[in-house]
Amino acid sequence: MKQIVVITGAGGGLGSIFAKEFAKDGKEVAVLDFNLEAAERVAADIRENGGTAIAVQCNVVDKASLETARETVREKLGLCNVLINCAGIQDPLAKTTKEAYEAGDEKDTEVAKVSLEAADPKAAYDEILGKTRTLFNIDGDRLLKVMNVNWLGTVMASQVFAVDMVGREGNSIINITSMAAYDALTMVPAYASSKAAVDMFTKWLSNYLSNEYGKVRVNAVAPGYFLTPLNHDMYVNPDGTYTQRYYNVIHRTPMGRLGDPVELTGALKFFADPAMSGYITGQVIAVDGGFLSCPGI
Repeated sequence: MKQIVVITGAGGGLGSIFAKEFAKDGKEVAVLDFNLEAAERVAADIRENGGTAIAVQCNVVDKASLETARETVREKLGLCNVLINCAGIQDPLAKTTKEAYEAGDEKDTEVAKVSLEAADPKAAYDEILGKTRTLFNIDGDRLLKVMNVNWLGTVMASQVFAVDMVGREGNSIINITSMAAYDALTMVPAYASSKAAVDMFTKWLSNYLSNEYGKVRVNAVAPGYFLTPLNHDMYVNPDGTYTQRYYNVIHRTPMGRLGDPVELTGALKFFADPAMSGYITGQVIAVDGGFLSCPGI
């Protein structure tokens, strides 16, 4: 059966690898990304290697943009069979600079915002990036930005593409969650909260869509620790050495290494294949080298 796979956030990082791996299996892939140039590079690479792919510009928090993307996929490939919600961001200004409270943190409550009218926006951004950020002065707008892309973007993409999936056999939605949905990872309050929301939305959506009328299975994959452009600076110092956070992760990972992004695709393909997972919905597979099973002691 012809299978059309739509992947949001497929212009870089994990999404581009997912797109290429599905294309290798003969699937027709729609590479959706906010950055059209990045999406076109991925789609071109797939075509050069004998696969079928199109690049589509898409803003996952803009319903009109998503609907335009859906029409493009319909016109050029057909109806979506598999939706992989991979679009996600991590904003440095939505992170704290400390792992835990230190006495006196509450005295600095002034939120530093990057002015769009600054004469040198990059310099203004770098200056704020260098400031201490705690619970008491982190920018709420930046927290919402992460939540909107990671959670609301997953909801809205599902809302739009499920129109073409409901009532048809063999279709599935696969969300990308995180270890942060299970453990309260330090320093990333927005990212952790957004992925916990994606985890719960996966379960809710499976209840809503998987009945005899909807027929759409909804599952998720929770990556463990993989070195990607999104998290590179958290694990690698400017001089190329590993950070303490990297060693903290390795200490709790029984397999003793970071994952290769390609190792995530087996779980994705399993959920996408109705012959393999036709009676599975509302589930999350952790691909984590054993991280969740290890208390670190």
